[in-house]
Amino acid sequence: MDFPEFPDSREVLLEDKPVFDSLFANDPPDISAYTFTNIFSWRRSYNTQVSRLGECVIVHYNRHGVRRCLMPLGGRCARPAIEQAFDRAKDAEMEFAYLPSRVAELFRGDPRYKLELDRDNWDYVYLASDLIDLPGRKFDAKRNFINRFKSQHKYEYVALSGNLTEECWKFAERWCDEKLCESVESLARERVAVYEMLTNFDALKLVGGAIRIEGQILAFSLGEALNPQTLVVHVEKADSSIDGLYQLINNEFCIHEAAGYTYVNREQDLGVPGLRKAKESYHPVRLVETWKLNKIM
Repeated sequence: MDFPEFPDSREVLLEDKPVFDSLFANDPPDISAYTFTNIFSWRRSYNTQVSRLGECVIVHYNRHGVRRCLMPLGGRCARPAIEQAFDRAKDAEMEFAYLPSRVAELFRGDPRYKLELDRDNWDYVYLASDLIDLPGRKFDAKRNFINRFKSQHKYEYVALSGNLTEECWKFAERWCDEKLCESVESLARERVAVYEMLTNFDALKLVGGAIRIEGQILAFSLGEALNPQTLVVHVEKADSSIDGLYQLINNEFCIHEAAGYTYVNREQDLGVPGLRKAKESYHPVRLVETWKLNKIM
């Protein structure tokens, strides 16, 4: 691994993907933060860095002046690597974030550490069959939106390939203009990440789909395998002025890409009330808890 020893670090590079793919294959994640796509695509927004600590890999980034580290990757090194990282960076403000419950449990009851649930970053997990079939009364509203859309519009679902990503980016730019992304920090950061995913679509080995209406792409979605049972959806954009289009791209993308999976992970709500309501409206089968860990000095 061509990574500096922690706390020294370097930027994450696209050429690092095989290393991360191997790490995640050996320890398949449940949390969407642990995909190379998310680590790489958000690197410019958060100055994401990578280091090694013994046999472990440490991904860390700057968030409001705090060094935030992901769970150490590689083998069964979580607790000793976390302890060493705190010791080596004791002059810097630092925390571990997006920790899965199994790692958080290693520190429970230890008075030297503070554990906190991070509800805003819990992932929403759904049955793939629910998002494909929209069964029963609880999905009546979703089916109604889709049926009304289909009665009013002729559309085509197209699977994404490298030659269609430029069209998706043009739509994403229009979407951002309407949402005033540059004046909203979270949307401005997301815009950069979406650009990275679309620009490196083939290299990141993503899957995607788009809705074309009257020759124009007006919705698209991007995702990939999170683990052998779960498809993770990284991006979902649609023209919000067209009723039912968000529900349609969700459904069509899952029909075409999630049929071979048991679950679909649609990532976090970030504490945004409207986003939380939207994610809850699809009736998740579980939420994947994440934790934050600080050392008490």
